Amino acid sequence: MKKQAFLLVLMALLSLVLVSAKSYHMTLLTVGEMGNETFGGTADAYLQVKYGTGRIFLDSFPLTKIDTQISTRYANEIACDYLDMDCSHYDFFYTIRADSAIVGGPSASGSLTILTIAALKNLHLRNDTVMTGTINSGGSIGPVGGIVKKSTAAQKAGFERVLIPILSFNIEEINKTRLNLSLSYNNITNDTIINISRVNVTDKEPTLEEANLSIEVIKVSNVEEALAYFTDAAMKQADGNISIPSDYTDIMKNVSKSLCSRALDLSKRIKLADESDINKSDMFISNINKTLENQEYYSAASYCFSFGVLLRKAHLKELNNESPEKIDEIYEVTKKAVEDFDKSLESINLTTLQGLETYIIVKERLLEAEESLSIGKENISSDELAYAIERYYSGVYWSNFFNMKGAKIQLNKEYLKQACYKKLSEADERINYAGIYIPIELQSAKETINQAYAFAAKENYKMCLFKASFAKAESNLLLSSISIGSEHVDELADEKLKAVKKLIIKEESRGFFPIMGYSYYEYANSLNENGDAFSSLIFSEYALELGNIEIYFPKKGFDVSWILAARSNAYLVMLFVSALVMGIIIGVILSAMIMNKKKQKKMFKIKRKPRK
Repeated sequence: MKKQAFLLVLMALLSLVLVSAKSYHMTLLTVGEMGNETFGGTADAYLQVKYGTGRIFLDSFPLTKIDTQISTRYANEIACDYLDMDCSHYDFFYTIRADSAIVGGPSASGSLTILTIAALKNLHLRNDTVMTGTINSGGSIGPVGGIVKKSTAAQKAGFERVLIPILSFNIEEINKTRLNLSLSYNNITNDTIINISRVNVTDKEPTLEEANLSIEVIKVSNVEEALAYFTDAAMKQADGNISIPSDYTDIMKNVSKSLCSRALDLSKRIKLADESDINKSDMFISNINKTLENQEYYSAASYCFSFGVLLRKAHLKELNNESPEKIDEIYEVTKKAVEDFDKSLESINLTTLQGLETYIIVKERLLEAEESLSIGKENISSDELAYAIERYYSGVYWSNFFNMKGAKIQLNKEYLKQACYKKLSEADERINYAGIYIPIELQSAKETINQAYAFAAKENYKMCLFKASFAKAESNLLLSSISIGSEHVDELADEKLKAVKKLIIKEESRGFFPIMGYSYYEYANSLNENGDAFSSLIFSEYALELGNIEIYFPKKGFDVSWILAARSNAYLVMLFVSALVMGIIIGVILSAMIMNKKKQKKMFKIKRKPRK
């Protein structure tokens, strides 16, 4: 019995050794503070991943600020998405240790993303390389401040190279050097209005060239590039070209054709009197012809819609002068049509990502039409009524996308609720961080997230997901504006478009084609080619946030998450091995006990055998 007890204790100890989680390490570059001065420094980051329920823990000393906690959570999300892993099966334990107080900020989020990927894939990270940079949608590495101070700290710590983002800013001069960019949206003209100003600065932090550092400084733009310097493991990258499904092209072509036919038909009957309207009309016609020739059907639809609103306004103003009662009749007919269409929309059973996206697109148009009509028949202007009419028809044409085929995903109410609140959390975190640096310009993002919360309260989780994505995109755009100078806008717009393209290709490899993501990408491309890099940035951010909403939903069919977990997580492998070893040992013990009993029983029978 003593021998058996010893074996059981030994098995338990062996099991504990086998299932202990491995700790992964990475050095972070920081900006510390002492009095009124800041200085570069380093910190140690550790990560253990254990089987669990998707919780994320952060233990830091000295205590980090709230935005560091935000960026850690976001880095985790990006890493899991990059690896196509369902991380709801794991618990993550991050530990950060530094010698001095760390200035708050997400500049370590790029490094923490790399650390998380390494832990999930059991990768060895080089100890001669260090990095600074935020992590953003699509896995792009975003701007940070204090580059010279951090690079100097890396050099003093003995590192051979430091990875930095393409764009960076000086934290100490942020309020003087950054581009002031604010957004507003005009429903009547369907225009995003960008207000831009810049302040000249004479006192700036010295450049890397002026600092004359000996450490190798390498600029990276995304996770793939950074991983190539940290590990020799070949990582799968999204490359090639976007494969546009034929049914998307056919449906989008019909949407643009319908909207353009309405606008061009009005143009034959309506003569614009205002010179500015005539100039806008000429611009719209030029853009429509160009985008149709390039088969950019979403862009053509957008231009045709705006052209249609412009002409409808002129038509209603003319009609109002001739027959005011006719305007009342049009108002009632439009109001009834919007209400009936909205009821039919809510009765549709959604089973695919394309169906969910189509619902969001159509619902958004109906809501905007309802908002214009809510002014009332007595007070509504020709402009508001024109917008409501065209928005209604836009929704009708877009509803054809319900016929688009797509992979099945779980879209019950509970999953939609979880997706809504997860996206709300992300948007809230991003807005809170952006508010540290640019509190005034965040008014639009705050209004948008308030709309998202309102939809959540009404249990319309689909529109909550959409609005929260928009709020997060607006926050990301404003954060990027910190470091944008006129000389860098085109460069940043190109990088954003590359990130969107990679994201869409990756989604296609998963069996999903993002309608909204691709449509915004096409429009952003068109804007960039026409020289409007600022507007291109806006729609690129929308495309990034709305291009992979499928990650918030489980897929129908066989669940392979446990296979991915076992393949990617050393913890589960060790757990399996420990269970196997325990099973073998228990089997040996039981077999020995059975054999011993049989032997004893046989001896007992021999002893009791009668003598002859």
